[in-house]
Parts: sequence; structure tokens; C-alpha cells
Amino acid sequence: MPLHELVYLSLAEHPMSDGELCELLTNARAYNDAHGITGVLIYRDREFMQLIEGEQADVMALYAHIEHDRRHTQVHCMWEGPIQARSCQGWLMGFAAPQDTELRALPGGQQLLDEGLFAAGRSSAGQHILRHLMADVLHRPEPALAMPPVRPGRAWPGEGMAAAA
Repeated sequence: MPLHELVYLSLAEHPMSDGELCELLTNARAYNDAHGITGVLIYRDREFMQLIEGEQADVMALYAHIEHDRRHTQVHCMWEGPIQARSCQGWLMGFAAPQDTELRALPGGQQLLDEGLFAAGRSSAGQHILRHLMADVLHRPEPALAMPPVRPGRAWPGEGMAAAA
């Protein structure tokens, strides 16, 4: 079956605690494991950016569920389309919470600090910067996975590339 990916942005209803993020990641990883989905979630200051990938029907069903999740609002699809290969092979749901210094190091990263992820995602220039952020997270040898609820027998990317979700 052809692979599909979707990248969306959203705004959390409230600042998420570490416990809430761990619960969200644990549930997402279990769902993704059961449905052949891989991806990565980026969270910063109430803003989410998430890449999900898998078979088109599975990705679109998950996105429909995400759009109605009451933990966030203003869900905005930034990109959606077919892909040749997964970017997150082995990551049921990677996670990163980039710091200011990491964002400043990106081309145009100061704009993300000034506007936020969500506002940046509304312009083509901002989307370009967000693609740099996603590429940076995807190409880290050991992504900043600050909340790692891992199922037994699974490792994080950089440790055999079999992250749990």
C-alpha cells in the first residue's frame, strides 16, 4: 500500500504538564502501534506540530480523530500527501520539546521564537522554517525525547532505531 504523511499544527487548550504529555505519548504510541503509524510530536509553549505517516486511510482516520480532540484547538493541516518512504521508521511516536537556543540555530529560527509555531505555519516563509525544524528533529542522532514512556523491549531512536509509541 502507498505511504502517506500529514503534518499539522495546533494549540493546546492549556499548558501541558509533563504528566499530561507522558499520557498523551503513551496513548498515541499504543494507537500507532496497532495501526501501523509512525511519527514525531513537537511541543513548545502550548503549540503542537506533529508528523504522522502510514497508509493513507490510517493517517486520515487518525487526523480526523485529532481534529476533534478537545485537548487542543485551531488544528491546521500544513502538509498532506504521498511519500516514498517513512521519515520516522521505527518511531511509533518520537517527541521533542525544542529550546530557544535550538530554534535560534535554525535558518529563520528567530521568527519561530517571535511568532510561535502556529503563527509561523500560516505563511509560506514560516512553513519553510517549520520544515527546517522538523528536519532538524528527524536527523538528530538521539532526538530530545524529554518524556520517554517506553514499552518494555523497545528503544529510542539512536538506540537501535526502534522507538516505542
